[in-house]
Amino acid sequence: MIIKILIFLFFLLTNHNVNSIDFEQLRTEKGINFWFVKDKSLPLISMSFSFKGGALLDPSGKEGATNLMVSLLDEGTENFKGNKLKLSLKENGTKISLSAEKEKIEGTFQVVSSQIQEGFWLLYESINKPLFNSEDITKVKKQIQASIKIDKSVVSTQASEKFNEIFFKDSLFSRNVKGTSESLKKISRNDIFKIHKESFTKNNLIIGVAGNIDSENAKKYIDYVFGELPSSKAKRETPPFNNLEKGKEFFEMETPQATIVFGQRGFGRKNKDYFAARVLNYVLGGGGFQSRLYKEVREKNGLVYSIYSYLMPYESDGVIIGGFQTRNKNVDETILKVKQEWKKMKNQGISANELKEAKTYYKGSFSRNFTSTISIATLLKVVQYYDLGKDYFANRSGIIDNLKLKEINSLASRIFDEKNLFFMIVGKRNM
Repeated sequence: MIIKILIFLFFLLTNHNVNSIDFEQLRTEKGINFWFVKDKSLPLISMSFSFKGGALLDPSGKEGATNLMVSLLDEGTENFKGNKLKLSLKENGTKISLSAEKEKIEGTFQVVSSQIQEGFWLLYESINKPLFNSEDITKVKKQIQASIKIDKSVVSTQASEKFNEIFFKDSLFSRNVKGTSESLKKISRNDIFKIHKESFTKNNLIIGVAGNIDSENAKKYIDYVFGELPSSKAKRETPPFNNLEKGKEFFEMETPQATIVFGQRGFGRKNKDYFAARVLNYVLGGGGFQSRLYKEVREKNGLVYSIYSYLMPYESDGVIIGGFQTRNKNVDETILKVKQEWKKMKNQGISANELKEAKTYYKGSFSRNFTSTISIATLLKVVQYYDLGKDYFANRSGIIDNLKLKEINSLASRIFDEKNLFFMIVGKRNM
């Protein structure tokens, strides 16, 4: 098995330019567009797909409806009742994973080539023919409610949830994807069928396929699985954030260490300055042990074990998120250090050497997207999802090479502002 994996990796790295990828843009008879890479190195077919909408479609007062619906998709279908679906997946070398996120439903599918018909049949059943039995709804509701209860005792989860709730204010992004124990009680079987119909629509579907299948069969099977789905009135787009919280809030929990999540407005993925912002964030908090936040807050002052920041881009907007844990008595000092690094980034930007290191990292790390057919399929889907263009793979390296220090530092002065940061603190107040 290890030898096969090594041969597969060798094939990928020698047959794909690490800065590019050869793919086909295909359209099925039923009008579904997708991107495709044929790869015979292993007897596997992989597909990654997204439906725009996600938990944003949850009716008011019935938050968690989309997550509940998705969680029920492997509980039984017209032809696979009870545990038969899960057993058939194992028997036929097929993996199906579906999850609800704030703005989309994500799905991955893998099947061994010899079981292609059975595998796609199982996917078809999951997407098109769920039963949503009352007994299963009751069972899964209890599972999600138990999960919500556990979440309330996990400091890091509470920090993230409270951050979203306050930071995004009145935006739909402030809601919990799982909903609440109370909102789950209000979701009926009819609500689940309705959200299923609204969520799975052809014109909000994005697909990437890679593996041991030819293009004609790929089109045939995609039409088979998704071709009967309805179309919504319009394609969905994630709305921009009108107003984001600033300052800090505290949520009391009995814990020896406080967990802090912080953030401010960032960029949408299609923004022309997105890569420049990634470079800035890499230097600030995204570069692990090499980042400024780590060196200043961890190495020099010993206030945290780890600290990080990352960009969270959506279609038309985005945020810069960070986090750390520290002793309750050190919360204010650590927040001050973060603000100082934020201000330094705004006023001084980054150095030429920091820019060079960030460029090297982002150009080199891209090759990790070619280590399996599922990662290739996912990459194909992501580029389509954000409408980055068919030339993205050919242009990506050049975009990074052409980043200029002066322009990047000008961007830093415009986007980083310690006055716009919001800190959500979960822990015990330092009396």
